[in-house]
Amino acid sequence: MLVQFDCWESPDRAQVVSAKAANPGLYAWQGYVPGWGAPYGGGWSAQAVLAVLGQGLGYLPLLVPSSGDATKTPQDAQGWDQAVIFGEHHVASGGGKLTVLGLDVEAPWSAADLQGWRGAALAFAAACQRSGVASVVYGSPSFLASLATTGAPSIIYPGEWPNGANAPTGALDLAQIPGIPDSEWSGAGQRIWQYQGGHSVAGLAIQVDASLTSLAIPYCRPVAQPTPNPAPAPDPTVPTELGAGVYTLPSGAKITVS
Repeated sequence: MLVQFDCWESPDRAQVVSAKAANPGLYAWQGYVPGWGAPYGGGWSAQAVLAVLGQGLGYLPLLVPSSGDATKTPQDAQGWDQAVIFGEHHVASGGGKLTVLGLDVEAPWSAADLQGWRGAALAFAAACQRSGVASVVYGSPSFLASLATTGAPSIIYPGEWPNGANAPTGALDLAQIPGIPDSEWSGAGQRIWQYQGGHSVAGLAIQVDASLTSLAIPYCRPVAQPTPNPAPAPDPTVPTELGAGVYTLPSGAKITVS
């Protein structure tokens, strides 16, 4: 089973290495974007992003609005496109490329203002689409189900904990998340399921939430460094220093050196 961890604190390299070694199914990590809204724990540092990407793990950055009021969040002044730029800078600071960006809509917020947050989530998804980035919206299953319309986010990320902070007692299936119609977001890589709340895991001194994920999720990855073009090797049939005379090249052409 492929798992994504989510923790408020910025893990360092040693923690990421330890967690990866102790949890063979660990495939990705979700972190919080600093400098936008009010991310839990102050937001992830560039070093935390680098630690995750450097261990070959995928990364999902998540925007957390600073208010539960859909009309009083930073995007209203700066636009959702600016929020995507925040995400780009955040991932680039850790040596990666933004390919997916998430928005956190907590259950009490959407319950208090369903239409307001529904409009905000769809506007966020549209901004991601304009930038060529896959959009993820985190929230309760009932809120996410309301987004099943034209312009819906690329990926849904329901928080649905069958057994609270304890491990689930039965098998999990991304195709069958309670509260989400099986026919919606049914394509490959369209679902992440946060199935367990804050708990301890082997290899980490900090608590994490755990999610079931998929190989098809387009997680942020390191930027590939260009391979320098090697200098052409000298033709072994032609001396590198030519004395006076007439020389025949492999092509048959002749050159005269005086």
